[in-house]
Formats: sequence, structure tokens, C-alpha cells
Amino acid sequence: MANFRDLMLRGERYLWRVMRNFMPRWTIFLFDEFIVVIAFVSLWFFRENIAATPSQHFIFKLMMAGTIFAVTAILFRTYHGVVRFSTMVDLKRLSNSTIAASIVYTALAILITETDVEGDWNITFNYWFPGVLGMMVLAGQFIFRFTVRSFFETFEQSNNSNKIRAFILGSDTDSIFLGNHLLADRSSPYQPVAFVAFRSNQVGKVVNGMPIISATKGFSKHMETYNAKTLILYRSQLEAMPKEFYDRCIVEGLDLMMISTFTRYDENNGVAAPQINKIKIEDLLGRNAIRMDRERIEDQFEGQTILITGAAGSIGSEIARQIITFNCKELLLVDQAETPLNDLWLELVGSGTKVSVKPIIGNVTSQVKMRQIFEIAKPSLVFHAAAYKHVPMMEFHPSAAVVTNVGGTKIVADLCLEFGVKRFVMVSTDKAVNPTNVMGASKRAAEIYVQSLYLKQLEKGVENPTLFVTTRFGNVLGSNGSVVPLFKRQIETGGPVTVTHKEITRYFMTIPEACSLVLEAGCTGNGGEIYIFDMGEAVRIYDLAEKMIRLSGKIPHKDIKIIETGLRSGEKLYEELLATSENTIPTYHKKVMIAKVRTYDYDEIHPEIKDLLYTANKYVYPLEVVRQLKKMIPEFKSQNSKYEALDAEFEANLRSMQSQPAATIKK
Repeated sequence: MANFRDLMLRGERYLWRVMRNFMPRWTIFLFDEFIVVIAFVSLWFFRENIAATPSQHFIFKLMMAGTIFAVTAILFRTYHGVVRFSTMVDLKRLSNSTIAASIVYTALAILITETDVEGDWNITFNYWFPGVLGMMVLAGQFIFRFTVRSFFETFEQSNNSNKIRAFILGSDTDSIFLGNHLLADRSSPYQPVAFVAFRSNQVGKVVNGMPIISATKGFSKHMETYNAKTLILYRSQLEAMPKEFYDRCIVEGLDLMMISTFTRYDENNGVAAPQINKIKIEDLLGRNAIRMDRERIEDQFEGQTILITGAAGSIGSEIARQIITFNCKELLLVDQAETPLNDLWLELVGSGTKVSVKPIIGNVTSQVKMRQIFEIAKPSLVFHAAAYKHVPMMEFHPSAAVVTNVGGTKIVADLCLEFGVKRFVMVSTDKAVNPTNVMGASKRAAEIYVQSLYLKQLEKGVENPTLFVTTRFGNVLGSNGSVVPLFKRQIETGGPVTVTHKEITRYFMTIPEACSLVLEAGCTGNGGEIYIFDMGEAVRIYDLAEKMIRLSGKIPHKDIKIIETGLRSGEKLYEELLATSENTIPTYHKKVMIAKVRTYDYDEIHPEIKDLLYTANKYVYPLEVVRQLKKMIPEFKSQNSKYEALDAEFEANLRSMQSQPAATIKK
């Protein structure tokens, strides 16, 4: 029995190779002609059995029919398709060819019958014969193609034990097209077993042999029934479906795979294989992104020289990628990090852009270097993304935070004013709102200086003043120092995953969306604004860690532990965005707002900034640096930091002053 099964298996494989490799176009053409002959002979003898008078000229009529069907097959190229991949396009070709052949055959039959010829050449036709013959030929050619296709599909399914069984999300045209393609594609690692639909009226139906099951019920039973643990979906479905659905899929152990690119069927190029990749946590955290209105801002870049500070960073590099899509003249990339700057430069130049891209190694805290850049390049737009941003690190080094975040911003902003730059756009952070750490306070101090500098221009009546605009946003997914890459590294090494606090929450957005906000809000502002926007719901970091562990195929707390390490210095549980009607002014976009903040007089704030920078540049008085920051920004209250002692000191002084008699205070 074993030898017999082996023999049968070898026979099947041999037949497979023969049909796969030895069915060139001429064999398909001959098969189609053979079907014409069989149909003609069958119809002829059927007619002979039911007709009262016999027909004549069998050979002539057979040759005539065969020639007509052969000519139309050549004209319509019915034999050019790959039989085992026959589609509706091939069937349309066959139908058109057969209809054309039937019409020509009928026309010739009428012409020959009505022509008065004597002798043996007086040939008559039955006018119904060509039409019925055409239907029989079309049916036979359909059967031939689908028999071959069914054989291949059956054989492939018997050899699909190594393929990944998967559900396909949706039952619309795109999802069904994807399912059909995966079934026909022998090279695909996926074997679709069912469609998952949200509409109850579709549940229970069958498409191409695959059932449509409900998405509203638990997947546990479906996974067991169909022996499938994978769900394939389109990127567009991420925004359309509720996030609770994907959370449930992850909890129940489904592997989520997403189609990134998929080209539909093309007669000339065939079918392009879909790019199916494991879904990323960034995809699940993404919201309905704010789309950039290019028409509103493209005139700002037309023929301009644009400078980006911090260009090698996560935000600066994405700003550069988006800017080169506009018709600007020159793009200057300034950063002190040589390797990432070189990588970005090579990437942009290699993209085929016509924009002149120039990398410049330089530090924004160097006034000499930055002045050289402005004198030589004379930029008209400046995007200031250079900054120190790690909260715990800046708690250790407040002087560095002030020198770079405040001093660097002051140098660039002053040069913009001096050299008549049209617009200066500063990238800020939500941590500048009621700051609890040095980093956030330094960014707030930079915001104050930039805004006061613009207001000073208005006060002096400067013609065509430089427009200073600030944009604030929350945590950026995938950026350097983001919690997501940290969790990925910890999961890859087997854990544990570290979370500072179980209740800590953060707002997230994607890098492209953040940079679109910088470009659009920054380039549509009238000067002096601090733009913020609705970032949706805050994400609980503990839940994020659990979700990432499940996406990696592990079980939280069992395969990989999650431990709390305690809040870091300067860290707070909840970030504030001031995205309320009481604290914001609406703009043209319902999710983009202008923050209502206290304004400062330049003549008052400038001496304070100079004193702050003088102290910070000594690098030996961190307490004094923080003290001056707190004096400048009263809402700066440290949390989980040694600088909380300064807050207590300020409060004690305030209580002491309030307890003194009014005359004493006056004196």
C-alpha cells in the first residue's frame, strides 16, 4: 500500500509538472479548436436524429466553422492567458471571440444559402445552427479552463499544509479580491479560510468557497473551528474599525497582519503580490490623522531657501522629507550629529528630488557658526527643531537644557530677525504646559522669548516683521527616546518590560502627522501664536506594554513580566495640552487650536533670559539655574525631583511676605 501511494503521488507530481510546464499557447489554441470540432460533430448528429431531411456538406461546414472560430480566437488572443489562472478577463475574451465567430458564421450561412448556385455548390444552412454551436463552444471552453484551474487549486490545497491559515477582514470588493488572489497565488505563505464581516446580513454566506463569519462574536471559537490564528486587513480598515475590536483580537491571540501595498489586476502587468507585514503598535495607536492642506502652504515654499535646525533628529528629518516635496529652491540641514545627518542627506539626494540639499554640521549654541550660515545662505524660512528633550537627563543637567533649548533658540531667533527671515517656526512640546521638569520649563522659556520678540516688532512698528510661530505636540511614536522602541528592545531580550507607574498616561501621534502640523500650522500663522491640537485620548502606558507583548506573540505576566520602577525625576502622571475651549482659540481646522497663554514684555524678559544664560554657562550652579527658571515661570512646579525644595523655598518666602504687616513690606 505504501508503494502504491508513493506511485500515485509521483504520478500526480508528474502530471502537475506536465500541465504546468508543457501547456504553451499553441496547445491551448489546439484544445479550443478541438472543442469546436467536438461541439460541431455533436450538434450535427443531434440535428440528424431529430430532422426529417438529412444535412449535406459535412466536411465543408466543419472546416468553415473551424476556420471562423480559429480566426476570431487569434484576433481576440483567447489562448494568451495562463489557463490555471483564468479570470473574468479571460472569460470576457472567450465570450467576445465566440459571439464574433457566431455572427460571422451566421452571416456567411445566410449569404451562401441565399446565393443561387446550381449543382453540388448549392449549399443550404440552418440559421439556428451557428448560434447554438457558439453556445456549445463557449460552454466547452469555459469547462476546459475551469477544469484545469480546479485541478491546480485542488492539488495546491493538498500541498498547503505549510501555509498560514488566515482570516480576511471585511467582505467588500477589496477583501474578496484579496482572498481570491491569495487562493490563486502559489507563492503566498497565507491560506485564506474565511472572511470576517461586521454586517449581520452577510454572515453565513459563502464567497469562492470561503464562508463569511461574524466579527462581533468572539474569535476563540472561530480560531478553533478553522484552525487559524491570523487576521489580514487593509490599512484603511484601521481607521474605519473601532479600536476595541483590535484590542479584542490581540487579547484573544490573533496575529494581525496588514496589507501595506497591493496593486490590482492589470492585463499587461498581471497581478502584483500584496505586501503583508506584521502590524505595528504605531499603527494601532494612530488616530484619524490631521491631513496637511498643501494648497494653503505650498506658496510659502515656492523658490525659497529653507533652514532646519536639528535636521538629523526624528522631527527634523521628517520635516525635511516633507519639505522636498514642495517646489523650494534650497534646503539646509543643520545638526551636530555627523552620522545621522549624512544618512539623511544621502536619503534625500537619492530620492531624486530637484531641490538642492546641503548638510551643515553645526551647533545652534554657537553664535559664530550660526551667523556664518545666515550670512552665506540667507534663508527665508527657518524650522527650529534642535533641542534636548529627555526629561530625566535634563534633570541631571539643567544648565545644558537652558544653554541649548533657551540659548540656542535665542541665537537662531535673533539671527532670523537680523537677516530678515520671513518666518520662524519653533517645535515645542506639551511638557511646556505647567512644566514639572527642567526640560519642559526650558522649552516654555524659549516659547516666552520667541513670542515676546515678535510682540516687540509690532510695538516698534517694524515693516514686514519676521513671523514667529510655535507648535506644541505630545509624544511622537517611533522617535528617538520614545517608549515604544524601549519596549520593543525589552521584549526582544525576553523582558521584563519596565513601566514607571501603572497609571501613567501619555498622548501619542505619528512622526509624519507631527511634522505636517509643524508645516501647516507654522506656515499659516500670523505671528506670535502657540499652536496646539486635539490629540484624542490619552494612552495608558501599562496597557500599551501589554498590547505590545501580545503583538509579539507572548502572554503578559506569563511569558514576559511587567514591572513598575517608579516615576523618574521630573516625570508626571498626566500630560496637559490645554485643549479646552476655556484655554484655546479655534482656527480654520476643528482639531487645531491656538493656546491662550500669558504674554511677556520683551524689555522685561530679555534681561532675565540673559541672566539665566549667564548662570547656565557657568555649568556649576544647577540649583541657581533652576531657581531662575522657576522665578521666570511661576507655574513651574517640580515633581519627583530634588528641585521640589526650591518650590518649598518660594512658598515659604511668599508666606513670610504675606504674614508681614503691609507697612513693613512697603518699607
